[in-house]
Amino acid sequence: MIILASLIGVPFFACAQFYEVQGSISDSLGKPVNNAIVIASQSLNESDIIAYKTSNSKGHFMLRINKSLELDSINLTIRHMAYKTIKLQLPLTNITKALKLYPKIELLESVLLKSQKTIELKGDTITYNVKRIKSKKDYTIEEAINRIPGVTISESGQIKYEGKAISHLYINGVDLLEGRYSIATQGIPADAVKEIDIMKKHNHQRIDRGRTESNAVAFNLKIKEDLSLVFGSIKGEAGTPVITGLTEGTPIYLKDKFQNISSFKSNNIGKTLKDVGNSFTTGDLNIYSLKMQETPVIRPPNINGVILSNKFWLNNDSYSLTNDALHKISDSTLLKWNINYINELSQIENRSSTTFIINNDSSIVLNSSRNQLRGQRFRAGVNQEINKRNFYLKNNTVFRYNDNLGKEDIILNENPILTNYQNFNTYVNNSTLIKTLIDDDNILQSGLIVEYEQQSEQLKVAPPVFNNNIMNIKTLQEININKFNISGFSEYVFEWLNLRWNTHQKIQLNSFNFKSSLQQMPEFEEEDFPFSSDFNFREISSTTKINSKLNLGKMRLSWRLSADLISLNTKETSVENIEQDKFFFLMQPFLSAQYKISTKFNLGVSYNQNNNISDFSELYQAVVLTNYNSLVQNPNIINKSKSETITPFLNYSNILKSFFLKLNGKWNRSKSNITFVNQLSEQGFFTTEVVERPNSVNNYGISLNLTKGFLGSFSTDLSYAFSYAENELFFNNQFLNAINRRHSLDFGFSWDKGNWYSIEYEGKLNFGTSELPNNKIENSFLFQTVNLDFYTSSSTRIHFGLESSKTSTSTNNNINRNALFNVSFYYKPSKKLYFKASVLNIFDTKFFSTTVNGVNFVNVSQFSLRPRQFSLGLTYSL
Repeated sequence: MIILASLIGVPFFACAQFYEVQGSISDSLGKPVNNAIVIASQSLNESDIIAYKTSNSKGHFMLRINKSLELDSINLTIRHMAYKTIKLQLPLTNITKALKLYPKIELLESVLLKSQKTIELKGDTITYNVKRIKSKKDYTIEEAINRIPGVTISESGQIKYEGKAISHLYINGVDLLEGRYSIATQGIPADAVKEIDIMKKHNHQRIDRGRTESNAVAFNLKIKEDLSLVFGSIKGEAGTPVITGLTEGTPIYLKDKFQNISSFKSNNIGKTLKDVGNSFTTGDLNIYSLKMQETPVIRPPNINGVILSNKFWLNNDSYSLTNDALHKISDSTLLKWNINYINELSQIENRSSTTFIINNDSSIVLNSSRNQLRGQRFRAGVNQEINKRNFYLKNNTVFRYNDNLGKEDIILNENPILTNYQNFNTYVNNSTLIKTLIDDDNILQSGLIVEYEQQSEQLKVAPPVFNNNIMNIKTLQEININKFNISGFSEYVFEWLNLRWNTHQKIQLNSFNFKSSLQQMPEFEEEDFPFSSDFNFREISSTTKINSKLNLGKMRLSWRLSADLISLNTKETSVENIEQDKFFFLMQPFLSAQYKISTKFNLGVSYNQNNNISDFSELYQAVVLTNYNSLVQNPNIINKSKSETITPFLNYSNILKSFFLKLNGKWNRSKSNITFVNQLSEQGFFTTEVVERPNSVNNYGISLNLTKGFLGSFSTDLSYAFSYAENELFFNNQFLNAINRRHSLDFGFSWDKGNWYSIEYEGKLNFGTSELPNNKIENSFLFQTVNLDFYTSSSTRIHFGLESSKTSTSTNNNINRNALFNVSFYYKPSKKLYFKASVLNIFDTKFFSTTVNGVNFVNVSQFSLRPRQFSLGLTYSL
């Protein structure tokens, strides 16, 4: 009897040691699918299979998974030779799922077999072999990434894939840098990376995987396992006759439990470092939407140059120091901290001619300036993250201090002006995001952010400007702003009526105090309002939003409705009765439809309506000197505006053939209750006021982008954009109906077969028209670059470069043509080391010209260039 009882009890106790994952599989018509293979694995690539089963004649299956594995989730793969494979991630528990398979409508192309060693497709992940795509001359991993079809990288280092900025850049599966990834991509040698994963439809938070759809794209760098304990790169360069130098070092330490990336950069060769340590991603969009708006008032000296490489025109003295560290407490818990310090002095010299049209008349403003700006920034942050299958928490604390000191030496319409600028900014931020499960698949997330910012700005101008308003030797503008923000949100994702719904509630409290004074020097006479102001701003807003989507075969409909309730209080304490206390209720509808023609083609259209009220910068009513030639005053008005946008699109994506097409259109109509009144004096000074008069802006445009590549050896890009805008403006006491048109055409290609030469070409053509009923100005700008490399041996290379421009306007018979030539010699005695010798601006070109058109003006600028320069440099991989 004892033996019999034991035998009977064996199945019961055996079942208690296993999770049961079961379900039913049917096709799109609801018929059961027999003999479908169901595989459970720890990883998405099925390298570690836990269990497998085939479905029976009724489509049923059941997997038993041992509880001793101690996993919080598994990856489930369902295959059948007649249907498309599906993959999903499930929490490891007793669960029952109903699954649908859809028939295969096309086979893999034979080109996949030819490209197996270069590219590999696994679901929504594309893996590129770095050795196969990089060129001989590529040193950093950024240069290799830039050769992937569909990728574009800005000069600052931001990476975009098919026109969309990436959401994360991982190193061995870990996001150490939190969006500051240019530190790594510009410092990691290409030879140190084995593979690059491009993960489409990526969810960083594990709780979302298999539950929430995503359109995000992330990159993952797989570092080679045989590297030394510390690796990275060291660079150095020196030049003459203008004494220039560059030093860069990026030591990197990557282990399972601890990662650290440090970076030191210093140069005066024209390569700005102001973006080093900046984040190129927004992070969680819900937390990002809670942040305070930026409120700069006085414009700093302009040190932005031209499309030309800044090694020709920017005089700078820059250095930066960053360190990012990560401690992996467990597989799901990370602790990160970072520091970032930048100090940069940038100088630029240029002269410009701006022609403003006023019906049958025109006015020209001539400006010659020597500008400089020293910026200093210190940033420190701590980040804690818990990322589990059923729970997510992230807390981030940031401290930042900025100061900027600058000056401008200007000749405006033959009148000399000298300005001094100061800006000091202290900022503290703490944000917390929590996600958890309600039931099995419904996600509840909440977030809270607390911010404080103190801002001080000052502008001194001599001799006095705007003499009709301010009469003395010098002009002094002082601004002090204190801002506080506490905001939170809660979001719930659930299923109802066979649809996935998202409800979102947000509450924000913003409180600003704005003090300004426009004084006379040297007496420092205090002027009454509106020259002296103490303005208080408080906004309490509540936003309720709901959205969902519906799939109808190949058609997807998405919709969102948002309701904003805003309580706005403004008060100018310097004057009685200048106070407003109002409530606003605003609706923001959104609707889109997408149709998937095939796995490669899809098209769609969206409609979006935005209803807004005046922001902080449009509400303070003091007279403010925002620049040496710009005086602004706002009325006691809270403006309400409405904007409607329709955006159609057509996309084609063929990864195996490296061919991408994006065609986008846009129509927008904006209506406002106010009109900006601008007055331009003979001296070139602008005064801006606002009047209560309805105003509207209509614009539409179209953009086309084509990309074609051959996996590293050849790539070409073609982009075209057209924009048309109708503006109503009041300029120099005349009401004008202005039309602005712009055409831009960008074309580029590169060829590097790995033979004895490579070539790169890029051309940019811009053509614009600013038009009034009785007057019109046209302008054009053509910019071209050519880079030609000759591999003279296995270790040597000669580089020839050309950058040229052609600028013209209908107001001037002169056509400005500029061309710059440079040559470099590279010697690479080993994989870790190469030397460089260069001569820049061989023919010693003095100026470079550009042009741009606006609503009722055309501007032509000439920038002074650095003289001919000779430099020597080296790069060494650790």
